[in-house]
Amino acid sequence: MKILFSLQNSGFLRNFNSTVALLAQRGHRVHIVTDRMDNVGGTHIVSSLTSTYPSVTFEVVRPPRRGLWVALTNVLRLSIDYWRYLEPKFAQAAQLRGRAKEQVPGLMVALPTLPGLNSTAGRRWLMRVARAAERAIPPRPQVFDLLDREQPDLVLLTPLLYFGSRQVDFVRAARRRGIPTVLGVGSWDHLTTKGLIHEIPDRLVVWNEMQRVEATELHGVDPSHVIVTGAQAYDHWFERRVSTTREQFCGRVGLPADRPYLLYLCSSPFITPHEVPFVRRWIEAIRAADDPRVRSLGLLIRPHPQNAEQWKDVDLSVYPDVSIWPRAGANPVDADARAEYFDSMFHSHAVVGVNTSALIESGIVGRRVYSLVAQEFSGTQEGTLHFQHLKNVEGGLLRLASTLDEHVAQIAPTLGVMAEGDDLKVRGFVQAFVRPHGLDVVATERVVAVIEATAASRPAPVGEPAGAPLARLLLAPLAFVVMLAAFDEKDWQAVRDGVRGRFTRSAPAKSKARKPRDKKASA
Repeated sequence: MKILFSLQNSGFLRNFNSTVALLAQRGHRVHIVTDRMDNVGGTHIVSSLTSTYPSVTFEVVRPPRRGLWVALTNVLRLSIDYWRYLEPKFAQAAQLRGRAKEQVPGLMVALPTLPGLNSTAGRRWLMRVARAAERAIPPRPQVFDLLDREQPDLVLLTPLLYFGSRQVDFVRAARRRGIPTVLGVGSWDHLTTKGLIHEIPDRLVVWNEMQRVEATELHGVDPSHVIVTGAQAYDHWFERRVSTTREQFCGRVGLPADRPYLLYLCSSPFITPHEVPFVRRWIEAIRAADDPRVRSLGLLIRPHPQNAEQWKDVDLSVYPDVSIWPRAGANPVDADARAEYFDSMFHSHAVVGVNTSALIESGIVGRRVYSLVAQEFSGTQEGTLHFQHLKNVEGGLLRLASTLDEHVAQIAPTLGVMAEGDDLKVRGFVQAFVRPHGLDVVATERVVAVIEATAASRPAPVGEPAGAPLARLLLAPLAFVVMLAAFDEKDWQAVRDGVRGRFTRSAPAKSKARKPRDKKASA
């Protein structure tokens, strides 16, 4: 069996590393294609997979920058992605709505505010019109060329639902060729914090029942097409064992080994764009605790690999027994980085963070997980649906506080007890959210089983929507205007160079009179 795996960028391979490896181990061929390379671990994963498994191949297929339909397609998809955040269910998601709004032309922002369109019914009519126009635009030819060249039995995709995703073309082109498709939902927040699924694949692979509901209610996917497998992205944490003693690890990171430490796991740039001031306040609250055991805790700060620049020159030496490590952040994509990250969680007394998937990983390791509602991050905590999972699933993973004082008071009663998987609250969350089929059931195997079963089906090719040719004829002038509006100086220079070159080529060649041959020189 041959699988074509479409990634928006190579970094998304991190959450499907085990899936590709198991497919290769079972004798399947996997050809990975991506729009662009990622500089936070993606290149390493690609290199590791292709060097370990000869049946895994890779190439970059960059979408065209310009073309008659490129700009209009982008505008329509981004607009639909933004308009979804105007729905009542996203009323509290001001920051998510703002992020989507920034990517949309002003006219498309204004449309749903016009009389007749500024109601739920009006916006939904607008969405239907925009969807019909977007679906009339054909998939880009390079995708058809790729499918015809590779002849895959199945197209696997992730994440598919990022704002304005161009991966939609893979689903539509595959459908025209009669090739089944599977969307592997890549992370815990993808269904609630990104765009819409503009073309629903044959199967969706999700982590848990909560994501099944999100796929159905937020994206309109038939529940029978959504398969709950568990979180294959986290399988490796269940198998890993500690690689250092506590004394060795504390010595490496610069903390005293004679007392417990708290691990603070930083969040992504979108969640916490300016996290350093908040962490300073957190450190000061710990150091001002009434309980001397809390006051003397070691504190280890681990910057997020995509948000580490703000920690570059931070000096916390005024606070005793506080360490930033690794200062530049580290994406745990290779054996050494994963071992260090695992050990940092394993040897900690508990973990603290704002809103990050690292809190889930800490729960898998068996650590208590703390968070506190921060005013400056309210839009990316309470204002996001995925944060509610941390609060509520099976009673919630988090010990959540509304103030720093409350947070400090929560820590004191747990000191003297190292939580090594014996915390029922944490285990309940992990089983429901990460491994719903059982803590000992490997999710990767279930994901691969879905891929194999879906590939065995051979759906009949599906033609383009009725009326699409006429719709394109009507849309072509608008597409041309939008294309020109999207031109930048580089594009206009290319046009000028092309026009200049054409006239130069078409101009009649000027004959040059030959100089008389110098007979002496030739003698």
